[in-house]
Amino acid sequence: MSASSIKTVLPLSLVTGASMLAMDFYLPAVPNLQASFGIDVTLAQATIALFLAGLAASQLLWAEVLTRCGPRQSVTIGIWMLVATSIACALAPTIGFLLLMRLLQGVAAGAALVVAPSVVRATLSDADAVRGVATISMVEAIIPAAGPALGAALLHYADWRATFWVIGGLTLLVLPFVVRVTPRELPGLDRTVNASYAAVLGTSKFRRLAASHALSFGAMLACVASAPQLLLNALGLGPSAFSMLQLLGVASFIVGASQAGRISKQLGIAGAIQLGAWLQALLCAAMLALSFIVPLSFAGLAVFWCAFCGGLAIRGPATFSEVLALPPAQMGRASALLTLAVLVAGAVGTQVAAPFMDGRSIAPLMTVMLVACAASLAVVLPYPRANDQTAPAV
Repeated sequence: MSASSIKTVLPLSLVTGASMLAMDFYLPAVPNLQASFGIDVTLAQATIALFLAGLAASQLLWAEVLTRCGPRQSVTIGIWMLVATSIACALAPTIGFLLLMRLLQGVAAGAALVVAPSVVRATLSDADAVRGVATISMVEAIIPAAGPALGAALLHYADWRATFWVIGGLTLLVLPFVVRVTPRELPGLDRTVNASYAAVLGTSKFRRLAASHALSFGAMLACVASAPQLLLNALGLGPSAFSMLQLLGVASFIVGASQAGRISKQLGIAGAIQLGAWLQALLCAAMLALSFIVPLSFAGLAVFWCAFCGGLAIRGPATFSEVLALPPAQMGRASALLTLAVLVAGAVGTQVAAPFMDGRSIAPLMTVMLVACAASLAVVLPYPRANDQTAPAV
């Protein structure tokens, strides 16, 4: 990646990381908050659920802001909103006020998820765009692993309110760097191009690649959400085993993502996407078959998880870059639809597997993941053509 590309990608990666910290850095503080307000577990957990609800719902909102106001104004509004809601959370006098601010904080955090990939795809070459998305993906992988550990360390010196002061301060710190590299408008923007959701969804290539990406990520999120119960019920292992599994998966993803650009260059973007899809589907099939033959072990699960995350890293950045290979006027809505599809797929996969997580077998989870990964592979075989459109422009 060229020096100018790094100057663009690095600040966008930082603002994405700051947005994600609002979720992961806060997690260890939930019991502290519960004791502080004297509330039950359900109400304390609602501070997480409402943030995620705001994050998901905001995708379409930020797509509209990006389309109408441009990326610089969008990210500026999002950052200032994230700073303001973080301060409000830190000063929250009641749990009701905190819940409202957490919902709005989730909305604010959604700006980076829409703006960052759109700017990377519109301003960089195809090869650098893949590397740029891979860099942002690595940050997105590091934060869930490092955020809770850093948040837990902070609680040795301060209470839960300090968590939000830190989030607000870090977000404010990256503001000038992000504004400097974010253009007022996406390069090559033609406002006469139909940028409606119907036009974006009318492109068969977008639909197929977005569906493939969402199914792949959905399988991953279902595994992450189910792993604590699986480790406890099948192996009798506690939270430390889950933390170790997460750390190994993140490390494998970072290694894979660091090579994503090189693999895409050697195999072509289509080849990289299909390679990752084949790898994930075959891993799930093998793990499902083994579940009927040998007992589950932590070592076996760790090997599977590392390879699965590596496959996701190979295909993920290339897929995201390809999904946004659209006219700049359509990129904001395309990015929002893709992120929303990923969140929905993860939620559905988690709920489908949930009723079976009180057992000792990994087979139900592997069945859910295999179905998702096989479908993800099927929709990119053959690889969709760039000019494959099924809906006329309005």
